[in-house]
This record gives sequence, C-alpha cells and structure tokens, in this order.
Amino acid sequence: MKKSILLAVLINGSAMADQASVDAIEQASMQLNQTQLIQLTEQTSGYDQALAYYRLAIAQNLNANTSAAESSLDDAMETLEVMTEQDPENAEAWALLAQVYGYKISFSPMKAVYYGPKSGEALSKAYNLAPNNPRVHLVKAVSEYNSPAMFGGSKKAAVASLDKAIELFVSDSASGTQWGHAEAYVWRGLAKLSLNEDDAAIADFEQAIELEPDYGWPKFLISQNK
Repeated sequence: MKKSILLAVLINGSAMADQASVDAIEQASMQLNQTQLIQLTEQTSGYDQALAYYRLAIAQNLNANTSAAESSLDDAMETLEVMTEQDPENAEAWALLAQVYGYKISFSPMKAVYYGPKSGEALSKAYNLAPNNPRVHLVKAVSEYNSPAMFGGSKKAAVASLDKAIELFVSDSASGTQWGHAEAYVWRGLAKLSLNEDDAAIADFEQAIELEPDYGWPKFLISQNK
C-alpha cells in the first residue's frame, strides 16, 4: 500500500480505531482464520487495518506462507509509520509498531541490528506517552521474552512486565483499541514454562481460555505440556 494512499486515509479522519473491528480481528486471529483476516484488511483503515495485517502475517507465517506473511507485515509497518508520523502522540500506534518491528526480526534475524533499535525506540515512545497502557507492557514483555540476554532479554523480566500488563488490563480504558488481555496470559505462561514453573504456566493458559474460549494457541500449549 502506497504512503500517499495512507496519508489520504489519515487526512480524511478515518484512521480512528473501532472496537467492533478490533474485536473481529482478534477473534479471527485466535482461530487463525486467514480468509476473515484478509477481508478485515480490506474493510478497515488506519490502526485497525494495521492490526489486521499484523495478525494476518502471524496466521500466514504459522501456515508456512512466509512470502505472504512478510508482505502483510510490511503493510502493517507502513501504515503505522505513516500514522506515527502524522500523530506522534498516538501511544497505541507506537506500541503496535514496536511489536511489528520485533516480529520483522523473526523473518530476517540478520536485520535485528536494524529493527531491534527501531522497535526499542517505538516502545520507548509508547511508554513515555502512556506508561499505564497494558498493551505497552505486553509489547515490552514480548521483547524481553524474545531478546537474547546480551541484548536485555530476560524471562523473569518478561513475567514482571506481564504481571503489570494483566493488572492494567482489568481497568483498560484505552477506548477503541482493547486487545491483548488473553494473549498476556499466554505469554506469561510461556515465560513461566521457560523458568520450569509448569503448573503456573498451565494455569495461565487456562486463564487465557477462560477469557477467550475459542483461543487456539493456549489450547495447543496445554495439549503439549500436560
């Protein structure tokens, strides 16, 4: 998608997030429904479209369609870069952009030297703008979980960040962009597994399913670890 088109979307004022769209994106993502996610990328704009592209990239990658996944992720990245350029006070866009940069590294680990600092900078901007936003702490935790120790990664730090995210999700008031509550429990469970806290990890996976009964990821993790 060309930046000129994205700029037109933003100028026309249609980049605001819509909770119904966000909910639909998250439900399709939890079921790895690529068809629905593709439709949602076509029916949304701005932040919602970027989220849909990001979730679509994950689904495509899990189905070994790497080329399509990278293309979808690039669309998410381009949308969010324009959004943050036009609205540098948008903490939600900065947080999602940090996550997108981080996921980009999984496709090209050699580019970590480029995308790692960009992810860190975007996350820092999000945190400075909204230190009590649960998604900011979720993205921070994912980075801590995935980064090598020499670059600041730590499973224990990830658990602490996820504890904070889960606490903040209870009173999440970021209108129109609520997502990530159940996902935070999954990531905390993964971090606890890596720390040999198996029972606590299973409890977190079960909590994720309690929040989102159709969530396939924690169901799979339970089947692999019980």
